[in-house]
Amino acid sequence: MMKKVESHVFNTARWHNTCKVAEYGEGAYVYDSEGKCYLDAIGGTHVISIGHGVPEIAEAIAEQTRKLCFLHKAQFTCEPQEKLADTVVEMAPEEMDRVGFVTSGSTANEMAYQVALLYHQLRGKVRKSKIISRWHGYHGHTVATIGMSGSMFVKGSNLPICEALKFPRIQPPHCYQCPYGLTYPSCELACAKELARTIEQEKPDTVAAFIAEPIIGGAGSAIVPPPGYYETIRKICDFYDVLFISEEVLTGFGRTGKNFGIQHWKAIPDIITATKGLSSGYAPIGAVIVRQKVREIFDRATENIALSLFTYAGHPISCAVALAVLKYISKHNLIERCGTMGKYLKTQLQKLREREPLIGNVRGEGLLVGLEFVQNQDTHKPFPRSLHITETIMKTGLENGLILRGRFGTGTGLDGDHILISPPFIITESECDELVSKLELTLKQVKQSLNLVVCTQL
Repeated sequence: MMKKVESHVFNTARWHNTCKVAEYGEGAYVYDSEGKCYLDAIGGTHVISIGHGVPEIAEAIAEQTRKLCFLHKAQFTCEPQEKLADTVVEMAPEEMDRVGFVTSGSTANEMAYQVALLYHQLRGKVRKSKIISRWHGYHGHTVATIGMSGSMFVKGSNLPICEALKFPRIQPPHCYQCPYGLTYPSCELACAKELARTIEQEKPDTVAAFIAEPIIGGAGSAIVPPPGYYETIRKICDFYDVLFISEEVLTGFGRTGKNFGIQHWKAIPDIITATKGLSSGYAPIGAVIVRQKVREIFDRATENIALSLFTYAGHPISCAVALAVLKYISKHNLIERCGTMGKYLKTQLQKLREREPLIGNVRGEGLLVGLEFVQNQDTHKPFPRSLHITETIMKTGLENGLILRGRFGTGTGLDGDHILISPPFIITESECDELVSKLELTLKQVKQSLNLVVCTQL
């Protein structure tokens, strides 16, 4: 156990607490320095797809390190970057044909915003500078991406940035806790049509892009929009000449059972940002994938375009690692497996919901599964924030050898608790059963420790 006073690490996540020291990982498990084993139910915060300790990836790192460690992006490219770009474009939806590599989800979304601004500027529409996002969304921790985010968790500690940028937001497509009090399909997708109303309010000639996670991940715990949602969003964006950015930091590269989360709908975005799953955490890297119609505007530009790709963009070792990871995923059919194992895990969690009234909603696609906790399964009433249920579940789970991650809030409110489960793609049925068993024990202990009174569905 590493105490705060013993560490020189600027660890913002555990500023006032001691922190366990991870010694090594194996498959879907992590072992600490005291020998305790943990089932990683979040894949290292939704990053790890192929598991720890894969020899092929270690070999790819070593081989590329012996060849080339770094290059200046303005003067050179390299074989790993070119091959990786080819592979990513092959996996991407139709018409997505150009990719830039960055280092994180924050930098990917930052770059996407720059691309959107420059796209409009090159077409003479210089006033288009606003980006619309959604409440519940999380897009990063740079200044611009904090401004985009609609997560109350992020907004609360960064209010001056959010107020300074004043990026508009719309309600999320959260059918379980519908912000309009409506029911699908009689709602006629009011949550999607709010985008058109917001563009009109902001004035269409000022709006550059709309950014949204296909399935709202970390800040919403796998909120899946209803059928027709993104098809409607696509039409609205086309009508108002607004770019649609599909933010796939969590959902990209297979986690939902498809190459990209947006492929669950018939809507091609203009830009995709995808990072976490690209290298399975073996190296920092992310991708910004651009649609042909956007790329062609840049191709026709006569002036020098000041588009920042960051120092470590296209890093040779990171690209070699990502290429090896994608080959491994393809070789072992892990995206298909992700869909299959996701259905199994979701089924087991739904059975747990029938036994455990604390769970109000089980949702998600593939191995991106969310659980929302409520006082009453019938009314969907959330618990007050003052109880800190999410934090208690995470702490108790860790004590039980289960790594969990969650957030709080519903829409624009602070009340409500939920967790997001996103284990590595290589998780087995027996490991899924272990996950559910440890989670059930954790929830029983939390109910007892907090003296929670929960009503079952009528």
